[in-house]
Amino acid sequence: MSITASRPRVALIDQMAAEWQSIGRSPSAARALQEVARRDRGLAVLVLGSDDGPPPCPFPCDVVDHMRRATGRVQREEAARLVRVLLREADVDPFICRMLVQVLVPGLVMVAGKLQWGRGGEWEDGEEFFGELVSTAWLVLRDWSGQDRPYAALDLLSAIRCRLRRQLFRSKEVSGRSVPLGPDEPADGFSRTETDLEELARLLIDLHREGMRSDEVQVLYAHHVLGYSMAELAALTGRDRRALYARRDRGQRRLCA
Repeated sequence: MSITASRPRVALIDQMAAEWQSIGRSPSAARALQEVARRDRGLAVLVLGSDDGPPPCPFPCDVVDHMRRATGRVQREEAARLVRVLLREADVDPFICRMLVQVLVPGLVMVAGKLQWGRGGEWEDGEEFFGELVSTAWLVLRDWSGQDRPYAALDLLSAIRCRLRRQLFRSKEVSGRSVPLGPDEPADGFSRTETDLEELARLLIDLHREGMRSDEVQVLYAHHVLGYSMAELAALTGRDRRALYARRDRGQRRLCA
């Protein structure tokens, strides 16, 4: 299978989904989720139930399905908040990280598409590249377990994407070193100049230090540097698209001031 910009057939996604249907309904998985649910009122209503009735999502499979069915601003915001809760409590049980990986699969597919399924990199095909994405997701989740991040879903996907993009760039740079050098070219085979995106990223960091609001920096970075559309950001963060546009516009005015 060759890598294309369009989504290739990825057996790993199907394998993960089949595995999830089994482990996501196991007694041990349910116990781990219940432990987390006791620490958050919103999740508790889903997992443990309330005085008004039994729990609508007693198993992790049910919670993931519930989050993926989210439509409208309120439901998307709640789904994004649940990602934040799960990450914050992920050190309760290793299973919670596995649950978060499953939650992130649609976002990982989006990241793979943004990176053209690894085209030009060291991977044999899209299948191998997606496997690298999943492995990177595990590493990021392991490093971030216990952290409380307001934009947890976006932060996770951005970190995963940045790590894979650096790896992709390194692969392309190594390939470029086989090109014969001209008399004015450096000995390492490529010149290193700051790109417009790198300059923008550095500028955003400086502006944040000078007092630009974190939410404005995050929206500008995700939109202009990482390449997410405003619709994608709304889906990932659960935020209203108009609110994201407002943050972007305020940040852009600050950039141009």
